[in-house]
Amino acid sequence: MMRSLIVRSQEGTCATVELSEQPVTIGRAETCDIILRNDGEVSREHAHVWLDSAGQVLVADKGSKNGTRVDSGESFRNVVRRATRWIRIGEYALQITGEPPAQTVKSDVSFQPDVPSGPDNTRYFPSSRRLELSQQRLTLLMSLAERIGGAFERKQLLEQALDACCDALGFERGLVALKTARDEPELPVTRNIQRDETGAYKVSRTLINRALVHGERAVVNNPAVDLVDNLSESLVRFPICSALCVPILHREEILGVVYGDRVTRAATYTPEDVDFLAAIARQVGTGLANLRLLQEHVRSQRILQELERARAIQRGLLPSCVLQTPCVTVAGHNEPSSAVGGDYFDYFALDEEQAGLVIADVTGHGLPAALVAANLQAAARVALTAKIPLGELAERLNQLVHNNTASNVFITAIVGRIDLARGRVEYVNAGHPAPLLLSGDHVQPEDDGMALPLGINPEESYETQQIELGADFDAILFYTDGLIEAADPEGHMLDRSKLKEALIGVPKRGAQPLVRAALDVVHEHLGRGKNLDDLTLLALHYHPGDSA
Repeated sequence: MMRSLIVRSQEGTCATVELSEQPVTIGRAETCDIILRNDGEVSREHAHVWLDSAGQVLVADKGSKNGTRVDSGESFRNVVRRATRWIRIGEYALQITGEPPAQTVKSDVSFQPDVPSGPDNTRYFPSSRRLELSQQRLTLLMSLAERIGGAFERKQLLEQALDACCDALGFERGLVALKTARDEPELPVTRNIQRDETGAYKVSRTLINRALVHGERAVVNNPAVDLVDNLSESLVRFPICSALCVPILHREEILGVVYGDRVTRAATYTPEDVDFLAAIARQVGTGLANLRLLQEHVRSQRILQELERARAIQRGLLPSCVLQTPCVTVAGHNEPSSAVGGDYFDYFALDEEQAGLVIADVTGHGLPAALVAANLQAAARVALTAKIPLGELAERLNQLVHNNTASNVFITAIVGRIDLARGRVEYVNAGHPAPLLLSGDHVQPEDDGMALPLGINPEESYETQQIELGADFDAILFYTDGLIEAADPEGHMLDRSKLKEALIGVPKRGAQPLVRAALDVVHEHLGRGKNLDDLTLLALHYHPGDSA
C-alpha cells in the first residue's frame, strides 16, 4: 500500500497526499504543497516530508518558529526525524497511512579524523584493516600522479583529479574545493552540480564542512538511515542518495576537499572506494604543494627581476660621472641595504659659477623609501636654482613632504650650493648628520645646528649655513647614518677614530679617493656581515689652480 498523509482541516474537510522520494513542503505559504491555514504556530515553510529508498517517512523541520513533532516525541527544529504514524505541526495532526516494504537497510556512515602519518593512515575503518587497492586502481593512481606532475595550473590539476574520481567511483556529480587564506572554500571545480537560488552549490555542506574544518572523511550509502540524527538541509532538499567526501591533505595541513555523490540511484560504496578516494586526495595534496612551491619560485624570480629593474632605474637617477671644474671636484657613492633604498645624492650645475648638491635619507628601506626619494630628487632638481634662498627652498620641500606622505615618513637631508670658483659652500641641514671638514692632517665635524627633518613640522624654518674652503680645510664629506651606524657581526658600531685616520691618510687628495677610503673602512668593519642601513657618501674637494 502506498504511503500517504491524511490532512484534516479545522473545518473538518479531509485530503490525502501520496508520498514519494520527492520532498513535500508543508506550511502556511500559498506556494507549499500542503497548506495549513489559520494557525499562528505554523511557519511559512514549516517542514519537508518524503520517503527514503526503504519506504520510511522522514520529516525535516525547516527552522520553524515553534518546531515540529512526530508520533509521541518532543518538538524539534532544524533536524530530521523518522515518523511512523503522526506528524504534528501546530494544531494540525497529519496521519501517516500505508506500510513500508519489508527490508533490512545497512547503515554505512562514519566520520573519522584522517591522521596524515604512519604507513596505514587511511583509517576510516578499524585500524586492523590495511589499505587495499586493486591493481587497476593502483595503475590509475600512478597515471594520475604523472598527469598531476605535469600540471602547471591549479585548475588543470583539480580537473584531472575530479575526472579520475568520477570515472573510477561512478559519481554522477563531483566537486573539488580548496581553502583560502581565511579558511573559506574558494570557487570550486565541479561536475554536474548546479547552484540554488542563493548561489550556493547543491551539495552536502555538512560533509564538506566536516572535511574542511576537522579533516574528517565520510561515506554515506543511505542518508535517511545513516544520518537520521544529523541529516543536513542540503541532503533533504536535493536529495542525495549516496556520497563520499574526504579532505585534501599535505602533511598535517588541510588544503581542501574532494566530494562526490549520486542523486538518481544509490551506490553502495565499499572500504576500497573510500581508500581510493583518500589516495587520490593525497595525490592532489602533493601536487598542490609542489605547484605552490613552483609558483612561489616563479614569483620570487619575477620579484627579483622587477627589483633589478628598479635598482637600474634608481642608479640612473644618480649622477653618472664626477663633477669636475678647475677648482672643485665632487663625487658620490650610493650603497642600498637591499635592492633599492631610500638614500640618494645628487649634484648638478646651476649656471657657470654654481652647482647644486643634495644628500638625503628617507625613513625606512626598500621600494617605498626609494619612491619617496625619487620624488624628492625630482622636486629638488626643479626648485634648486642659483637665486632661490636655501631656507625658503627647504621650507617648500618640507611642506611638500608633509602634505604628500604618511605621518611616519620623514626625510633627513642637506641641500646646498657650491661656488665653483671660491670654494664656498652654503647649505641647509634638515635633521641630517653634520658633514666632516677635512684637511691633510685633521678631520672636524661641522657644528651647524640642524633643524627638524623634512615632513615632520610643516611650519619648521631652516637656517642657511656656510663653509669657506681654502686655508684651513680643503674638502667636505657628507654622509648618511649608514656610515657611522654600520655594525659588525657582533653588533659593534664603526669606530669613528678609524674613519678619521683613514680620511687623513689618503695619499692623494681628491673627492674620489676620499669616498673610496671611507668605503674601505666600512667594509673592513663589517667583515662578512651586511650593512643593515643604506649608505651614501658625497665628497667635495676644493683645489684652486689645480686640475687634479
